[in-house]
Amino acid sequence: MEFDLIHRHFKSPFAALVKANRDSVLTGIGDDCAALAPMPGHGLYVSTDTLVEGVHFFSDDPAPAVGWKSLACNLSDLAACGAQPIGFTLNLSLPLIDESWVAGFSAGLLEIASTFNCPLVGGDTTSAGANTAKTISITVFGEAPLQHHGFHRALAKAGDDVWVSGTPGLARLGLLLEYQRLGSLSRFYSSSEILSVLELLSVMPQSLKQLAVAALRQPFPRVNLGQSLRGKANACVDLSDGLSGDLAHITTASGLSAVLAVHALQSVWLKRWPELSQLPGSVTFLDTLLNITLQGGDDFELCFTAEPTHLDAIQSINTALCRIGQLEAGEGLWLSQPNHSRQRVLGVSYKHFAEPTL
Repeated sequence: MEFDLIHRHFKSPFAALVKANRDSVLTGIGDDCAALAPMPGHGLYVSTDTLVEGVHFFSDDPAPAVGWKSLACNLSDLAACGAQPIGFTLNLSLPLIDESWVAGFSAGLLEIASTFNCPLVGGDTTSAGANTAKTISITVFGEAPLQHHGFHRALAKAGDDVWVSGTPGLARLGLLLEYQRLGSLSRFYSSSEILSVLELLSVMPQSLKQLAVAALRQPFPRVNLGQSLRGKANACVDLSDGLSGDLAHITTASGLSAVLAVHALQSVWLKRWPELSQLPGSVTFLDTLLNITLQGGDDFELCFTAEPTHLDAIQSINTALCRIGQLEAGEGLWLSQPNHSRQRVLGVSYKHFAEPTL
């Protein structure tokens, strides 16, 4: 039964993608090990992530979206290293065999794998036993030229600009909307905080709400951007746990501090939601969005640092990139107001084993 399931939903659907990459995939599904061949003069990059039902995705999330997100998380790690995907393995643990769910999951997985030319080359499918939650573990493999330094977090320099792609915090908004749908927002916020969040959600246009939920369910990894930043960025991280916590990985590794401009972070939202500035209470709404941006989680956008001399080159890559601050000597993460006053940001990002599960 297990092997029939693998053949129907994974080996057969992915066969064409594997065949199209036969120069790098020497052996795919069906042997004890997959065999991959990076291009000559390239290094191998490896990342792995696990998604657990009820922790990383809702039980009623569409199966294709779960398949997409499962691989997107890993591809985002490759993007943060400037690597090109060459293949991935999948470990799937199921409490029972639901053919309809597995078919949908496989379809979403194949869609994103085809989008980024990343074939499935192996893995395992097992029973979850008494565990009622689906568990999905993916390991992805990528390559980059040996002369590329991988945007290691310790390579940031004092004076570097800090950049972000997309709209950090958008997926967090999607998560809050999902909690609101389930009547569970109180699990995230105290009674003194929840009113401002509810007011914000009440004035959000429906189109933005749809984008936020889509960002949560089906994030788009910035693989092409990561490769375009080779030779320009010094350090990079993908925003999986929130801007404040993930940027802190760079500052800690590099022994520096980051100063983020409040007006720049607000401008990211005003580009996405220009009508916001005309709403009564816009200042309060922007403050709430700022906190959501810092808390974040599941955005899978890139946050990177680069020397100011690369400003024009970076802006020519993608006009949607936003410069939000600068690195300095010192430690910690700081917010800078237009009057140049500063406030230290304390840990507000997602923490496993601390935040509520879905």
